[in-house]
Amino acid sequence: MRKRKFKQKLFIGVCGLSAVITASLLIFILGFIFMRAIPSLSWDYILTAEVDAGGFNEGIANAIVGTIILATTSVVVATPLALAVAVYMTEYSKENWFTKTLRFMIDLLAGMPSIVLGVIGFVLLVISLKYITGGFSLIAGAIALAILVLPTIERAAEESLKTVPRELKEGSMALGSTKWQCIQKIVVPYSLSGIITGVVLGIGRAAEESAVVVLTAGYTQFMPRLGLFPKEGVFMNTKLAPLQEGIASLPIAVYHSFEFSHMVPIENGFATATVLIAVVMMINLTAKTIAWKYRIG
Repeated sequence: MRKRKFKQKLFIGVCGLSAVITASLLIFILGFIFMRAIPSLSWDYILTAEVDAGGFNEGIANAIVGTIILATTSVVVATPLALAVAVYMTEYSKENWFTKTLRFMIDLLAGMPSIVLGVIGFVLLVISLKYITGGFSLIAGAIALAILVLPTIERAAEESLKTVPRELKEGSMALGSTKWQCIQKIVVPYSLSGIITGVVLGIGRAAEESAVVVLTAGYTQFMPRLGLFPKEGVFMNTKLAPLQEGIASLPIAVYHSFEFSHMVPIENGFATATVLIAVVMMINLTAKTIAWKYRIG
């Protein structure tokens, strides 16, 4: 009896110690980055575009806006496809070799190294389809990121759709609804909070990505602009901004700070990293809040 209690206390102690070590590592990393960022972290640095700051990586407003646009656009592209796959997997398909293969392919896509996806995007979207995408551009980056975040959104949507009570669907069908009407009026609205959580997590995943972005979206010191501008080599010799123009992002701004450390104060890189962490934390907190409200609703 004493031996059993000792093992139990030892197990609890090891688990608690592991939790403390993990939390301590996170606090140390965040604290280290923030302390190194203090000399450069200011509202002028955050709210000024690089082109207007008078120096390389002396302002990150263009990167902040670019990150938000790039992440949001990629999720807009990925969500309809991810939701359609999730609906098919939960409402239309039966468990057979095809669904098992499809689920395996989704898992494989989720585990694909981002650098590999970036190289594929570079070859196909930036080079082969340059006539349409404009080369390094928002649309090229958004499509590549959409492929990256699609498994995240699909998994969240599929798990949320599975929570719809069977009685609700059977009652809807008994009242004369078609399968599609039941999905449209009952299944999707009931699981909407879980789907939104997956979408928000997808935005966070896209916002923190670097390898895919640097190989497809490129980088620019300018703020995104809207309009039609002449450019040879693209469709009708006219580019649509910002879709067919390069766009800045925070992960690439961090990379530039350390790649060109002889030109940029190292504190600027830590300041950019702090802003990126803050953006990702706000996105994840939003997802947690939605999931929490969904569980207690």
